[in-house]
Amino acid sequence: MKVEGLNFAYANRQILNNLNFSVKKGEFLGVLGPNGCGKSTLLKNILKILKPKSGLITLENKNLNEYSLKELSKILGFVPQKSMLSMPLLVEDIILMGRYAHLTNHFSGYDKNDIKKAYEMMELLGITHFAKRIAFSLSGGEFQRVLLARALVSEPKVLLLDEPTSALDLNFAIEIMKLCEKLTKELNLLSIMVIHDLNLASMFCTRILMLKDGTIRYDDTPNKLFSPEILKEIYGLHCEVIKHGENAFVIPLKG
Repeated sequence: MKVEGLNFAYANRQILNNLNFSVKKGEFLGVLGPNGCGKSTLLKNILKILKPKSGLITLENKNLNEYSLKELSKILGFVPQKSMLSMPLLVEDIILMGRYAHLTNHFSGYDKNDIKKAYEMMELLGITHFAKRIAFSLSGGEFQRVLLARALVSEPKVLLLDEPTSALDLNFAIEIMKLCEKLTKELNLLSIMVIHDLNLASMFCTRILMLKDGTIRYDDTPNKLFSPEILKEIYGLHCEVIKHGENAFVIPLKG
């Protein structure tokens, strides 16, 4: 994926300013920055939920605008921060929604192959025993696995995640991050995650984009970017950074 000169604005309020970066398969890119800097807006431009003011996004050397929504839904898998359920759906039914773009006949519904793919993904993520449960009955961490399965069952090449760990206990957050890291490697995905937790980003992301005021301020590995000076510049955060092996861990200071 390549992003060139991307600009986006809500009315007269500029949100993204001339973003330029590229990502390749096997990379797990973390998008960091303070609230309101344009992280989720960037994902929405890639998903074609929002239309850029100017600039170009290409997937496999093809302009994003040249893809139909059905084509994109086969290439892009998306895990939102939250997914509001208004109906008591079974886990199996939620995951099968991810196969919608693959339907050959919308009147006959999902075929044996769609169901097979859904159960393969449930097995891969260790949630097969949830298949016939109502999604309302799941914990936050369990439901995030379901959303991840729904995103991956379409067999995408790109996985986009918008703060999937923000409402989870630390053990569940680490579990989701481990799964995303593992699947990125094993399925050779191009993964982009908007994330607020600096230490989780350091542990699992292979590369970091740091945004502020709608611009990319830094683009490098967590180990190189996580320093008290850079974090003060980006977040206004007073902190210490401790290096442990290949990881850099951030310790906030009170004053």
